[in-house]
Amino acid sequence: MLDYLVLFVLALLAAFWWSSFHARETARRAARRHCEAQGVQFLDDSVALTRLRVRREVTGRLALYREYRFEFSHDGEDRFAGQIRVIGRRVLGVDGLWQAVH
Repeated sequence: MLDYLVLFVLALLAAFWWSSFHARETARRAARRHCEAQGVQFLDDSVALTRLRVRREVTGRLALYREYRFEFSHDGEDRFAGQIRVIGRRVLGVDGLWQAVH
């Protein structure tokens, strides 16, 4: 019985890792597209997870809600922060926060 429990926990961890990988890639692509559309430079080609919660989707199904932070620049000298909200693999929104990052 313990073997099945260990396998179940490992399967849950693998599913969470897989889901996180795809959500991060979705957020990274959305940040890149947003920066291109705004005419700014997407810095470091990366996003960082800042919040993880369980929320209901529009359909009522429970899903993981994640918020990511990214940085962009107007001229390569300054750094500004942006935020991406993702539920499951769907981007809810991308915001540019126009406060300089030090």
